[in-house]
Amino acid sequence: MTIGRPFQLHLGHGEVLPGLHLPGGPLVVVDDPEFGLASQADTVEDLLAGYGHGHITWLDGGDENGPTP
Repeated sequence: MTIGRPFQLHLGHGEVLPGLHLPGGPLVVVDDPEFGLASQADTVEDLLAGYGHGHITWLDGGDENGPTP
């Protein structure tokens, strides 16, 4: 059972945050794992806009449309 698609959010200043795109739901980014703080957005575009237009690396090798077959 898959709980979502893991990704990394690369911010403009070099920080990399872990994230997960939940099936049929939001994208969640862990902002501060020490304190358990996270943010979510409904779309990739909204997520990127909220973080200053960084970029996402999908850990399954695909793009925002899904994993590479």
